[in-house]
Amino acid sequence: MSQAIPVFILSLPDAAARRARSARHHARLGIACTIIDGVDGRRLDEAARQAAVAPGVSLSPSEIGCHLSHARAWEAIVASGAPCGVVLEDDGLIAARFAPLLREGLPVDRFDYLFLDVDAHNELGLVAYDRADALALGHGLCAYTLSDGGEGAHAYVITRTEAQRRLAEAVPLRGPADIYHVLPYRPRMRALVSPKGAWVAPTSLVSSITDRAEPESRVPLRALRRWALFYDVVDWLRGDLRKKQRRIDAMVAEGTLPPGHDWRAMPTGRRMLFE
Repeated sequence: MSQAIPVFILSLPDAAARRARSARHHARLGIACTIIDGVDGRRLDEAARQAAVAPGVSLSPSEIGCHLSHARAWEAIVASGAPCGVVLEDDGLIAARFAPLLREGLPVDRFDYLFLDVDAHNELGLVAYDRADALALGHGLCAYTLSDGGEGAHAYVITRTEAQRRLAEAVPLRGPADIYHVLPYRPRMRALVSPKGAWVAPTSLVSSITDRAEPESRVPLRALRRWALFYDVVDWLRGDLRKKQRRIDAMVAEGTLPPGHDWRAMPTGRRMLFE
């Protein structure tokens, strides 16, 4: 069966090692990917950066480049004619369980974004998922409605219709690519919570967006970080989910989260896969 959903990987032109790691992983799963050269905002001149950003908005050069890179992926999805497409940053790794859905297709009438992995917070606070609104995708995967979009644009599905809408709002930039409350409309957002649909590679330890630069050799318990259960156990031992759930319950009581939903805390995002 041919691949119904295209996969686009954003990567800076000189990121040869990151591209190779991504290619090896996805080739093992039989996933065809297209590399899109990302925009390095640090190499844009000041005039170009100022022209790209809305008045009163402050974004770093790397955030500008990241957003413009994602816009290139949205353009590719629109041009593909496919009903949706997967966008990966070059540290995003699609999970084996999700791979068959790239051939079988997804119910694009039920979401604008489907996050394969995403953090449980954004700049406004915690992001929750509605446990009562599960969309079964097959292969043991369910997509849940989110209260908002979480940080992290390293692995997501976007519909062609939504890609067209984002392109219409792409410039001037009102915020980073993974901030959604600045949009003049509210997208329909779902996420794969457990199991997730993607991991991040250890290449995520180096990032031009956050200026993070950590050596892989210093990551503790590397052998255990190839299993989702490791992260579930760590969350439980730390009590992270319990703490977040208490805060979410308070947000419902305060009216910050709308009633009529079974809002639940999301597990930690950006789970690192050591292969």
